[in-house]
Amino acid sequence: MARRATFKTLFFLWCLLGTVLSIPTPTMLPRRLEEQRYTTTRMAKVIAELPITRTRLPLPVVNSELRTSSTTSPTTSPTMQRLPSSGDPLYRFNGSNGQACILLQVDAIITIKYRNKLGEEKDAPIYVPDDAIVSGHCDNENTATMSLRWNAFVLFWSFAKTPGNERWYVDKIELTYNSSDRHFEHVDEPKKTIRLSTGQKHKFFPTPLGKSYTCNEEVEIPLTDGKNHASLLLRDLKLQPFKFKDNNFAAEFSCKSFSARAGRDETAPVAVGSTLAAAVLLTITGYAAYRYFKVKKVKYDAME
Repeated sequence: MARRATFKTLFFLWCLLGTVLSIPTPTMLPRRLEEQRYTTTRMAKVIAELPITRTRLPLPVVNSELRTSSTTSPTTSPTMQRLPSSGDPLYRFNGSNGQACILLQVDAIITIKYRNKLGEEKDAPIYVPDDAIVSGHCDNENTATMSLRWNAFVLFWSFAKTPGNERWYVDKIELTYNSSDRHFEHVDEPKKTIRLSTGQKHKFFPTPLGKSYTCNEEVEIPLTDGKNHASLLLRDLKLQPFKFKDNNFAAEFSCKSFSARAGRDETAPVAVGSTLAAAVLLTITGYAAYRYFKVKKVKYDAME
């Protein structure tokens, strides 16, 4: 009986254990259900390559000078090219009172002739720069000077007044330079200081005192020392020395006026006056001689 009771107890435990093991648990779910629960189904990607047109954007220009040079055609002689500006440069020299004593506004070009080592004649065009150093003096009442200095060049202006202080004029222009400057390529005589000038006894741009001389025409002035030669080309000239009141140009005296043209060179009036004086003198002398011999002959006939 005890064995039978033990057998029943074991059978009961075995059935109970089988029932417990037969209940489905999360860990015993089918693999397919588990995959469906934790797997995300994604749509297949379809990649299509479309033609794309790419445009090249211009690189930004940082330097404005680079932009200008890229749009400007190259020149064979860069020294002859001048950048455009709003106006011609103004050179000013102040007197001891701090006011402008001499005002010069001009676009000036100097052309210097020189000979290279091959014996060839060359021209060196040189612009008077806007930033030339200005010096001079205005202490004398009847004379004044102005100098423009840059690199190896000095352009000297000398001003004077007529004896009656009615007009002022430029009596001398002088250019000093060194032949070793870079503008003179393969010069035959380097390291020489050369001084060219207009000479003496000239009266350029005679203008009534208190007025400024203006000329929109090109004015060319020759410079020489007898051996070397150059020319000074002045464009849009505006000039006034002997200023003491303000820093602006006074009333304009144009080179196109009749009086300005008549006063450019006073050698012609002097020649005409001298000729007229000589003619009058010859006439008086001739008449005196005629009267002398005529009276003498009359007296001789009367004596007979």
